[in-house]
Amino acid sequence: MRLFLSLVFLLIVLPICGLYLLVWPNTYLSQINISFWPKPLVKSLLEKKSTEYIDVIVEGRRTRIIYSDLNITLRVDKTMESLEMKSISDLLSKWMTASRTTMIQPVFEFGEGFENRVSEIFSVRPLKNESTHYDNAAGLFVYSAEGRKARVDAMELQVKLITFFDTKKKQLIVEMVSESSDLEKRVAKVNSNLKTTFSYPLELKIQDSKQKISLGFDGIVRMMHVETEDFLQTINFLIDKGKVSDLLAVNGLNNISPEWAAKMIEDNLSSRYEGKKPKQLVLGADSGPNTDGKVAKTYIEVDLSQQKMFFFENGNLFKTYIVSTGLNYPTPVGNYKIINKLPMGFSNIFHVWMPWWMAFDYREDLGAYLGIHELPYKLVEGEKIYRFGNYIGSRKTGGCIALSPGDSKEVFDRSFPGMDMVVYQ
Repeated sequence: MRLFLSLVFLLIVLPICGLYLLVWPNTYLSQINISFWPKPLVKSLLEKKSTEYIDVIVEGRRTRIIYSDLNITLRVDKTMESLEMKSISDLLSKWMTASRTTMIQPVFEFGEGFENRVSEIFSVRPLKNESTHYDNAAGLFVYSAEGRKARVDAMELQVKLITFFDTKKKQLIVEMVSESSDLEKRVAKVNSNLKTTFSYPLELKIQDSKQKISLGFDGIVRMMHVETEDFLQTINFLIDKGKVSDLLAVNGLNNISPEWAAKMIEDNLSSRYEGKKPKQLVLGADSGPNTDGKVAKTYIEVDLSQQKMFFFENGNLFKTYIVSTGLNYPTPVGNYKIINKLPMGFSNIFHVWMPWWMAFDYREDLGAYLGIHELPYKLVEGEKIYRFGNYIGSRKTGGCIALSPGDSKEVFDRSFPGMDMVVYQ
């Protein structure tokens, strides 16, 4: 009986144990034939490979690395699971189908910093003498550089590291791929925006008239230049005021300020470039200020014909306000400076309170100061009584410049003694 059991053990149990310990026939670990290998030997190979040096050749330069240099982990345990059998029937099936090739792929985990490590270890081929300039005829920026920026193709390297498992091969040859530099990418984006900006005509409508001026691509770029000072992060559209003046003259519009027309065109193009819906361009005698933002860094312009105040900051029109100026004593035209500021002023002539007072001139014939202030009022039993109601927008004052309650506080807060002020008729 014992002899019989021994024979059974030798003929059945030991072969099955052997089958479990050996890799089945016609099996490859990546490119390595591991048929009939003891599984502990396969595991030993994987552990050795995880710390083995690999020579990577890029443009003739050799770099020696191991997987961990690139935040790559070779998962020995997960790879070995591919060689395990869940049952004897599965095991026998594998051995009975030995004619079929079985490919086992080593299991790798690529850390989040893989691509960054590739860039750090395999240096990027730099560019020389990058530059860009604006082509007025084309309405676009032109990019130029010596050579092309290039870096190791991280995807190609990843694929080769996974499949490169043959101990006889000692070198990986990896190509570099060209890519756009940051400046080149920015130029492409800016040019795309410029094409959209110039993609449809610029129409200037004339106030109280059916007349309009339409400028196509050629007309726009001929009178314009584009400037940038911070590697194309900010785009400035600069309109030639002389050419705008010629355009207005040809169309019989000599009464329109070319400075303001140029400013409106610049703002329109800037809105288009930024993807915003631009305001309709309407030009006329009351289409805007008489100045172009260059009187001073911050200043006030008042146009008596329009009954408007234009507040400029940093060369740009901050806001337009409707005002009321002098009737029987017209507000005088000229250049002034803010003399003083008081949260509350009082007129001894009209006996009214004038909130947010700012004097700008003294008139000998009146024996009083003229100033900018809120609609004046009297206090009757603690209640504000406005002398003529809300007359903002029409000539009604005694020579001062009156603003509505909300506007007056805003202008007061942004103004300062010594600030320039200009009044036009």
